[in-house]
Amino acid sequence: MLVFVGACVESGRMASHARVLSFLAVMSTATPVVAGGFGIPEVGVRRTGMATIIGRPDDASAIYHNPAGLILQHDAGLYISLGLSMIDTEFRLQPWDQSDRFLGTSPESDGYYAPVKPTRAMGVIPMIAATYEVLPDKLVLGTAIFVGNATGAQFEEQAVTRYHLIDGYVVAPQAVLAASYRVHPTLSLGASVGVLNLRVHGKREVFPIVNGMDVSMITGTRPELTLDGSGWAPTWMLGAFGQPHPRITWGATITGRVDAELTGPISVKYSDDSPAPGDMLKGSQTTTQMLPWAFMGGANFDVHENVELGTEFRYWLYRQYKKQHTDVVGIFLVRELETMKNYNDSWAVSAGARVHSLDFAPKLELMAGAQYDKSPAPKQTVTLDQPSFSHPAAHLGVRYSAGRYRFGASYIHYWYLIPKIEDSITGPPSNIKGSGSNNIFTVSVEATL
Repeated sequence: MLVFVGACVESGRMASHARVLSFLAVMSTATPVVAGGFGIPEVGVRRTGMATIIGRPDDASAIYHNPAGLILQHDAGLYISLGLSMIDTEFRLQPWDQSDRFLGTSPESDGYYAPVKPTRAMGVIPMIAATYEVLPDKLVLGTAIFVGNATGAQFEEQAVTRYHLIDGYVVAPQAVLAASYRVHPTLSLGASVGVLNLRVHGKREVFPIVNGMDVSMITGTRPELTLDGSGWAPTWMLGAFGQPHPRITWGATITGRVDAELTGPISVKYSDDSPAPGDMLKGSQTTTQMLPWAFMGGANFDVHENVELGTEFRYWLYRQYKKQHTDVVGIFLVRELETMKNYNDSWAVSAGARVHSLDFAPKLELMAGAQYDKSPAPKQTVTLDQPSFSHPAAHLGVRYSAGRYRFGASYIHYWYLIPKIEDSITGPPSNIKGSGSNNIFTVSVEATL
């Protein structure tokens, strides 16, 4: 939805500008590539190797997953983790009104354009944390800097996806302070507070048919939309960790909702075949991006002296994300833009096992797990710049202790369940079919100081 300011009684060119801008579905200011939301919960080898960590967060990534679990850290410690996400996806777009004319190609015999793959689709997931046991087995403090989401994708500028996405990324570094306090021999409580810096970039071309009207004589056939934004927001989490029996632990967390305001420039550049090549409409935009309330819980069981089993459930209140709202300043006649999202709640369930303390390798830990992540996005509002698909996943991991050090490595494989979309309400329509997967590699180093 577009909100105009003032009466539209200007020259033909200004009126055309207004018509063009009434089309713009401004590049989304966050691009989750996993169903769980705008952050990737695959931080640390315990989580990525076993698929469960909330119920027994035994490394410093507890600051990210469950701060109450810091009580398991002793003395002073340093933790470094680095994850690399390599996404492999392929999409096929259905034609839309007059798309053949402007794309300069025709669909194949099945009614879809030829398959398109991103030239770049990846993310990084780094974390560095430090912990300190202030009161032995009673109070532990921690601090960390991590990037819960740093993902981006790029398509060729000549691809049939150019009116949906050419280049985009989201980077969300976060700094956090955390503490865990044992209030009872069987119960510890924890909390974290931090600040999030969300940065986004998006570029695509604007399809020059607006409400059935051809505006290519004004803008050219390939006007380019570019949006950038950044903003700061506070974050917090509350956690609990319990051990009612020497062989049983549990954990639970609540993560607060974040409403971040992302401000930056927005521009539309006329293409080379317009009457005014390179002419630009420039302004600034402020988009409010919501990161929802989240509730997580898990439990772990030592079923044998060498075998630990764990299970976990995560739930995000994405029902609150109905539309994305953008205020525009500096572009004539345009004040607001709204993009419908109509998200549902999202959830993920996982289970895993850890084998450890074996006679022939007492310092070796082997982990494996599986998960299923339900996307919050209804298929009608999915866009290539903000893809969110349900997926099952398989996890494998290993850790090895050597003196005061512990080294870890893990691998996750996602199978994206990309639906066949035939009723898209986006502009232009994102009616697609496709396939995709994600390979996430993580390594970690821990040191007791």
